[in-house]
Amino acid sequence: MLQSKESLLQQVDSLRDLARRARRLAANLNLESDQRRLGRYAEELEENASRLEADAAGAKTMVIKPSSFG
Repeated sequence: MLQSKESLLQQVDSLRDLARRARRLAANLNLESDQRRLGRYAEELEENASRLEADAAGAKTMVIKPSSFG
């Protein structure tokens, strides 16, 4: 199923927000292994966001047709 540019960009924003939260949380963890794990998770989220952003660049903008009811 094709997704609209707006939908893809909304997903990009959500993934980047999750990555920011993961980094913030990692900074507050005591164990270095947990910090690294969350850091890797944040990187994966950013990579996914970048891929979706590239997909959005080629996606069509959502077009809403006027209703025929009136």
